Amino acid sequence: MRPLAKDDPRRIGPFRIIGLLGGGGMGRVYLGRAGDGRTVAVKTARSELADDPGFRKRFAREVAAAGRVGGPFVAPVVDAAPQDDVPWMATEYVPGVPLSSAVHDLGPLAERTVWLLAAGLLQALSAVHAHGLVHRDLKPSNILLTATGPRVIDFGIAHSAADTALTATGTALGTPGFMAPEQLVMTGPDITGAADVFALGGVIVYAATGDGPYGNAEPQVLMYRTVHEQPQVGQVPRKLGELAASCLEKDPARRPALPELVARVGAPGPYDDWLPASLAGQLHRLSAQLGDPRTLGTSPSGPPAAQPTGATAGIGALPTRTMAEPPKPPPPAAPPQDSSRTGPTPGTYGPPAPPGPSRRRVLAALSLAGVAAGGGALAWTLWPEGGKPGTGGVGATGATGGTGGAAKPSGRLPQAIADKGILTVGSDITYAPMEFLSDGKPAGLDVDLANALGRELGVRCTFQNATFDSLFAGLDQGRFDLVISAMVDTKDREGGQASGTKTGGGVDLIDYFQAGLSLVVRKGNPDRLGKLEDVSGKPVAVQRGSAAEGYLDELSRRLPAKPTLRKFDSTAEVYDDVAQRRSLACLDDFPVAAYTAATQAGGGTFQLVGGQIDSVPYGIAVAKADTALRDAVREALDGLIRTGAYAKILQRWYLQDGAVERAVVNGGR
Repeated sequence: MRPLAKDDPRRIGPFRIIGLLGGGGMGRVYLGRAGDGRTVAVKTARSELADDPGFRKRFAREVAAAGRVGGPFVAPVVDAAPQDDVPWMATEYVPGVPLSSAVHDLGPLAERTVWLLAAGLLQALSAVHAHGLVHRDLKPSNILLTATGPRVIDFGIAHSAADTALTATGTALGTPGFMAPEQLVMTGPDITGAADVFALGGVIVYAATGDGPYGNAEPQVLMYRTVHEQPQVGQVPRKLGELAASCLEKDPARRPALPELVARVGAPGPYDDWLPASLAGQLHRLSAQLGDPRTLGTSPSGPPAAQPTGATAGIGALPTRTMAEPPKPPPPAAPPQDSSRTGPTPGTYGPPAPPGPSRRRVLAALSLAGVAAGGGALAWTLWPEGGKPGTGGVGATGATGGTGGAAKPSGRLPQAIADKGILTVGSDITYAPMEFLSDGKPAGLDVDLANALGRELGVRCTFQNATFDSLFAGLDQGRFDLVISAMVDTKDREGGQASGTKTGGGVDLIDYFQAGLSLVVRKGNPDRLGKLEDVSGKPVAVQRGSAAEGYLDELSRRLPAKPTLRKFDSTAEVYDDVAQRRSLACLDDFPVAAYTAATQAGGGTFQLVGGQIDSVPYGIAVAKADTALRDAVREALDGLIRTGAYAKILQRWYLQDGAVERAVVNGGR
């Protein structure tokens, strides 16, 4: 769940939009509220795709496919308008956790849970196939674990059983590692429901072991293994392994039919206590937070268990993790990837990072309760004296004390800001531990720093959320007074460049933090890695499309032996690979690495070695013409550094090694 940006819709059809669940190449998925209080997931298509008649036809087919399938183990369609200017489809929203996130966070599921999962999935596939459809993309991220059983979601590529395996362009439809061999071989048999049976076998292996049936590898490698190698089922409990192996037969004619599988697995349920207690408790709280009359009372009875670091995602959502209140927040996760935010200029970390995700990744989940309570209006006030005027209570960052009212505005401030007593801060609150939402309030290093600067300047700070690439435009248009969003200070940025486009007359960047890349190893450093060059010839985990990947690719050319790069799509997978000893180390952004090492499993899993690599400054952006505000903020930051308040803020987020000695303007390369 993420907050709505300025350009996100506040209403789609009859539904009030209160949050962003996820998105991808096809469009976005929002959390919506119906007039009767029901919550729905509203899937929209990108406007440029909506102009394509062929896409509209496919979108209408998706609506029709999902609308034809019912039952307790699929998400029913509530409403749709494929003919609207922006086509959309609303399905029932169920508080749930993607199977992929649950296994990443909690490890493989218990054998009983996997049997109940398989029983529910068989019922869902039976409902799909009964209408002549094939799902074609059954995988862990398309399966939600809910308090009342599993739910199959995303019929985006569901086709009739008579369709061929490929699109008109010859592109296979599905996800490598769970696709059947006939989906990968152009000369293979037509795609039938047997392809979904194959995927079910892969899901069983994943749920029981934490790995897919063909391991973790590049998509091309997974596709080769699927066609030419046998699946890995040796670690699956015996009877489950036999079930999975029969589903994973390469010849679709040899795979069991759904009725045979139903007879082997048995009837679904009961699901009263089918999930781990921590996960069940989290779902119970989510149901209560939604305030949806359909979800209340559906979770197991009894007090909720302690909240895990598992995901909280809805229909069509991408995996995210719930962040707890500081000072002991759980480690960040990797929901769907964002566009590059702090990507370095060429030469900073070797070659330019490839398009798409890089150093600026969406690593934090936003509290569902906070987004719902805000009604989609994502602006928060940080009261500089620890609470709202007259309350003397707890401020947005959790600090207590103070006088309960704001001090007199500093005479250094521009008169307009001093008169209103508010400093408006633009930020994309999606990068823990720099900034994220916790129980509906902003949290993180950037938020604490803004709060402290407000105290120094005698004003209160209001955060306004926006997509990262729109922050400079908002600053130029006067929507923000300044921007604090873990923004790397570069000469292009100082010139007003955002995503290759010049915005306004440029900015001054007041540097407040130093961050580069960090080498992360298991606690105790059992492999005695002291510096990055020590990974020569060794397996190292890295996130695809990141600056770390580019840096390692460049470094590999200079090392005696090329390291084996194990590449993953999410940060969670990267750290899990190191924890499971498949990789000896990983390379990641310093803030993420330091925060994860200090908080994962109580700080007993990882450690950083070798110091930061090629660190660059993060800067607070102020419009180039706004010199009075720039100087006031710079002096306030220097004051925080002198008094030690700045050091305490860094320590709270385990980021002491990113400290600057003084506030410098435009110190980037």
